[in-house]
Amino acid sequence: LNVDYIYMFAGLTGTYAGFDKYETYVAINEIGLLNLLDAIRSSEFKPKVVFPSTRLVYKGVDKPLKEEDEKETKTLYAINKQACESILYAYKKSFDIPYTVFRICIPYGNMLSTDYSFGTVGFFIKQAKAGNDITLYGGGNIKRTFTHMEDLCYQIVQGAMSEESNGEIYNIGGQTLSLREAAEIVANKFGTNIVAVDWPEKDLRIESDHTYFDDTKIRSLLNIGEYKRLEDFSKDI
Repeated sequence: LNVDYIYMFAGLTGTYAGFDKYETYVAINEIGLLNLLDAIRSSEFKPKVVFPSTRLVYKGVDKPLKEEDEKETKTLYAINKQACESILYAYKKSFDIPYTVFRICIPYGNMLSTDYSFGTVGFFIKQAKAGNDITLYGGGNIKRTFTHMEDLCYQIVQGAMSEESNGEIYNIGGQTLSLREAAEIVANKFGTNIVAVDWPEKDLRIESDHTYFDDTKIRSLLNIGEYKRLEDFSKDI
């Protein structure tokens, strides 16, 4: 553990799946972090733990969300993340283990090439490239913060290295778009259509509604210019 930083990015993601595999989600996402912190506690070294959290800890509302805004956890994954934020706080208070948490909304793109993305944007690209319509639950009017991996990595790496960030939580900044606006950018690139479909009942129950970020706090920490735009990324797909 003779290092300066540990990026604790190992874990299970997912929404509804956590209900079916709750023991696995708790074991990997929470016990995994506790095992790491216990190892640090027993060590002579005190590396900073850099931890990725999620938009899903917030209660959805149509306004830019600040770090202290109301929380609502509708999935086991969201509960895991909120629990881990509290665990990090507790271990810092009792054992002086430094940490920084970064809440992430919708990441996209990659650092190695321009022909691949994962997650939401990856789904849009995969559908459009195959010549299929892009389907959006409820029409896709809910808003998210979309962050290219270049901007994401800059904020996490530079933010974690700042001494001021010890014990702090930051929203990762990016471009705010509705899901439909994001899908339209991809659809226009490939000449395909967007189709609204009904929400499945189980997915609607755990949908978080609008979750997009106020990035004032991280901008006060770092020298951040203009974020990469999804429109620019789409030109290189």
